[in-house]
Amino acid sequence: MRSPVSSRTSSRPWEVRLVLLAMLATFLVSAVTDLGELRAQFLLRHQGLYIDDLVISGVAGMVGFAFVAWRRSRLLRCELQRNARIDRELRETTERYRSLFDYHPSAVFSLDLEGRFTSVNAAAEQISGFRAGKLVGMSFTDLLPPDELVRTLHTFALLVAREPQQFEIGFQHQSGRTVALRITGLPIIVGDDVVGVFAIAEDVTQHNLMQTALDEARRTAEEASTAKSLFLATMSHEIRTPLTSMLAAVEMLDFEDLEPSQRHLTDIMDRQGRALLRLVEEILDFSRIEAGVIDLERIDLDLGDLLEEVMSLHSPAAADKGVEVSAQVEPGTAVLLTGDPVRLGQVLSNLVANAVKFTDAGWVRVLVSQDPDPLRPVIRFRVADSGIGVSAEQQAHLFDTFQQADSSITRRFGGTGLGLAICRQLVAAMGGTIELRSTPGEGSTFTVTVPLEHRLAASA
Repeated sequence: MRSPVSSRTSSRPWEVRLVLLAMLATFLVSAVTDLGELRAQFLLRHQGLYIDDLVISGVAGMVGFAFVAWRRSRLLRCELQRNARIDRELRETTERYRSLFDYHPSAVFSLDLEGRFTSVNAAAEQISGFRAGKLVGMSFTDLLPPDELVRTLHTFALLVAREPQQFEIGFQHQSGRTVALRITGLPIIVGDDVVGVFAIAEDVTQHNLMQTALDEARRTAEEASTAKSLFLATMSHEIRTPLTSMLAAVEMLDFEDLEPSQRHLTDIMDRQGRALLRLVEEILDFSRIEAGVIDLERIDLDLGDLLEEVMSLHSPAAADKGVEVSAQVEPGTAVLLTGDPVRLGQVLSNLVANAVKFTDAGWVRVLVSQDPDPLRPVIRFRVADSGIGVSAEQQAHLFDTFQQADSSITRRFGGTGLGLAICRQLVAAMGGTIELRSTPGEGSTFTVTVPLEHRLAASA
């Protein structure tokens, strides 16, 4: 590889100039000395000056000569130091370039304007399979498959037109196999002229194969997920239809004059049937969310009515366990809003149901407040309980699908672990957040923050 810096010539223009300057200084000093002697003789002959004047005049001439010589020598020394520094910097730059070129892990090469290789590094030899002596002078078109020729020639023309390029091509290895290269090409500009092209090429054959495999695996996983969601939706619908009819029949039986033992059985059927119906609804919601077909409404809602409905659903179960349930809306909170009351009620109902389920004795409280934003209210729901609590390690996975705190929770309290995962996705779809703060043995607090709109602003 030729060095990018030409060797210096033996004589430099600045050295010639310095020699000429030294000769001129010597001539000037000699002339000044001669003039001083002539002036002294003239004064002695015509004006009768004392010998002291001659001495002073001679000393002045010598001082002037010494000053001129010192100044010239100082300038010469500075010039020599500056040129030595420039030479050192040029050598260091050359060595850096050579190291970068020789030891770069990717193939580095240069082309002339005809597309012939003018220099290559060791990595270029390895990628192509050709030795440097074979590559230098060869046209890059000789190493391209026929289907890559037109596109690559167009890219080379853009490089020569001073437009840097990044592109991928198929490159023909000496063994005959095709290597995928990702190339960064740059024009080589000397003065105002483009004299060639410089390029760095990375072998991305294995990367492309892995990416193709990943894309295929992703498509397979998406197809499997779609099939699973379709199966869950179909089966859930098929289960819900007869289950709804059964619950209706049990409700009609409640109007009959039943014996206590018979009414006890109908109560069990109704309670377990509704639990099964909630499970089916959760599976349906999960499949809809996964399929991305969950739709949110923007209709009028009243926070007071929403809380009353949620509390009425879970107060009986709380009363059976001796758990006190309460709800409060802080003063200054907007209650007439616009949003999706069904989905918001579903989130709150799930959180209250969990709080009642995991609290054996104590209390469950729902507190509603509003962040100070007069244009678009941000409503904050806090559902707190004095139940069993959740450890920090368990909290990290509590919102994941099919997750509960531990296996003993499922055995003791039941449930699928879908409820909180659905809550998180519904809250995210509404543009809000859901958080949990809990201490084992001291209870938990779920905080849901949802941006809503004033009913009047939405109507306008």
